[in-house]
Amino acid sequence: MNSEPTMSVNVDPTNPGQFFACCGLLELADRLWEGAEGWFEKSLMKFHVRTLNAEANSDQLLESLATCDLCNTMKPDVLAEYVRLKAMSGKDRTKDEDARKKDFDKQWRELPLILHEPFGDFIIDWFLDSRAGGNRFKTWAGQQSVMNIAQDMKRPIEQGLYNDVPVTDWISHTVGTGVDFNFDSDSSIQSSALDVGFVLDPLGMNGATRPLLQMLAFIGLQRFRAAADTSNNAYTYVPWTTPLLPAVAACVAANSVRLNNQTSFTFPLLYRTKYLKSFLPAKIGE
Repeated sequence: MNSEPTMSVNVDPTNPGQFFACCGLLELADRLWEGAEGWFEKSLMKFHVRTLNAEANSDQLLESLATCDLCNTMKPDVLAEYVRLKAMSGKDRTKDEDARKKDFDKQWRELPLILHEPFGDFIIDWFLDSRAGGNRFKTWAGQQSVMNIAQDMKRPIEQGLYNDVPVTDWISHTVGTGVDFNFDSDSSIQSSALDVGFVLDPLGMNGATRPLLQMLAFIGLQRFRAAADTSNNAYTYVPWTTPLLPAVAACVAANSVRLNNQTSFTFPLLYRTKYLKSFLPAKIGE
């Protein structure tokens, strides 16, 4: 293992979106370069990733994320039929074709996503996990498409809008506007700490967003979770300060394994509707 970090990002530990983005960064690094470790500085204001590969660097990871194929689990023949039906006007579709398109619309909105090579066909389905509670962090409404949001968050990365952004600023940098996953507690609008309390997209409004934060947090939530006290709408995560592999770090992050002198953070969810949620800022746990 190299003695120096391969990459380091600045973090606001009270922003749960930034915390889970760090988890996602470690996840991707470990999938690119098996054996990656991650940890937070004692100040908790910086997150480090260290790999076994001396040639590994942040540019490789960013390019890999930009160029990898993102899709869902629709079969190719089903997807081709869906594309065909969407291209038709409503009056040209038969009743059977309308019914099939409606079913395909639902699959497009709800099916698990896959990050293909070089990330090992990584399936992301935590938002469907009711057994272990992963779906508690599903922040988008039922008629919103997880695929569309993920594509929108990946697009600025594909367009090279992060190529000149220092790795230290990856998860704090704002790029353009759009409907995101609402993981960034600084706000889903205009990068302000003030949440206006209503959803923007039905009103035709778009707020400034941090696509790389959103995408990395979405990835991080597949393995990393927060301990839940649902009766009090309280979710606790622990930034670990010892270099750990992802499998161990996930246990510490969820407060399932406790290390000495670790600081926990607890955040609530803002329920705009029963289904539409946002992550709110965290406070240091007692």
